[in-house]
Amino acid sequence: MTDPVIDIISGRTPHVIAAEINMIKYQTERIYLAAAVEIGRRLTEAKALLKHGEWGKWLEESVSYSQSTADRLMKVFREYGSKLPEASAGSSNYAPVRNLTYSQAVILLGVPEEGREQFIIDMDIEGMTNQELRKAVKERTQARQEKDQALQEKDLALQENTDLQKALEDQSGIITGLTAELANLKVQLENVKTSKEELNEMARQLKDSLESLQKSSAAKGYERMKTNFINTSLKVRANHIAFLCENMDQTIKEVKHKLLQIAPNDKETYIIYKNKVYDLLDVWLKDETWSRQTRPIRDTQ
Repeated sequence: MTDPVIDIISGRTPHVIAAEINMIKYQTERIYLAAAVEIGRRLTEAKALLKHGEWGKWLEESVSYSQSTADRLMKVFREYGSKLPEASAGSSNYAPVRNLTYSQAVILLGVPEEGREQFIIDMDIEGMTNQELRKAVKERTQARQEKDQALQEKDLALQENTDLQKALEDQSGIITGLTAELANLKVQLENVKTSKEELNEMARQLKDSLESLQKSSAAKGYERMKTNFINTSLKVRANHIAFLCENMDQTIKEVKHKLLQIAPNDKETYIIYKNKVYDLLDVWLKDETWSRQTRPIRDTQ
């Protein structure tokens, strides 16, 4: 048994011991990630060799893995297997991935591969707990989904506007045809000896049809197109504002996180930029434009 007096003399404290334990846990998780990649590699190889229907039985009897565990390990291999060997060989291209623990690597499977490494750099995940990392991944996914939805709604609005314009053009073609036919009838009234009353009746009917179409297409069609376009534009703007607010919230959280990181070692910088944030928020809150009511836009046509 170690003499407590020796520990006191050597300067070992519970805080030092906790730091050592956490370092060992971190190193173990990194080793576990490399091991998980190699296990996933071999599981992928075995599955390719087994016949259809034998996979689940082989997992249970040979390696005591459930199919969900095996699927996760094989996905870890697919996502990280081609990167870790290159990183361990000295390449700097995959340094962010090389420093991941197994738990972080599994959580980051929720981020698409093409944006994963930039996400690791931007979020500085080395100082984050697994719970904070899960929350950050969830928030990123929600923001991306909202952005994609906004883009889809914008495309839908543009397509609807195109369809309405085409419908108006079709109506315009009908009106043009009726106008030409009406003009032709007027010529017939002057040059052809036929029943003037019958031709007058046909001309009146065509004129009524022409006026009806003009009213429905030029007024109702235009109003319907304008209303649909305005409503869709407002919805797209609202989604864009929601996306900007989400980004602003994320930025404020990131500034707070960075300030709290430097506070213990650089209190002066911490106080300066904390006060700048407070001053900026105070200016925004005192801005009179927040309390003004925007007048509705009226159609001048």
